[in-house]
Amino acid sequence: MSPGTALVLVDVRALARRSGLHPDLVRRLIALDAVDPLEWNAAARLARLARLRHDLGLNVAGAALVCDLLERIEELEARRR
Repeated sequence: MSPGTALVLVDVRALARRSGLHPDLVRRLIALDAVDPLEWNAAARLARLARLRHDLGLNVAGAALVCDLLERIEELEARRR
C-alpha cells in the first residue's frame, strides 16, 4: 500500500445478510466489479443483481449493465420531479 492510501474493510457477512445472499456470492460479485461494496446502496444492488440473474437468466455482466441502466433511470426520474 502506498503512502496516503486508505485501507477500507468491508463486512461482507453484514452486506450478505442485508442483501439476502451468501457471503461467497457477495465476494464473487465484488471481485467481478459488479458492485462497489462501499456504496450506500450496495445491498440493494446485490439483491437486484441476484434477482436479474435468477429471474431473467442474465450473466453477471448483463445483470450489472441492467442495474446501471435502472439506477440511471431512477436518477433521471428523481431529477425530473
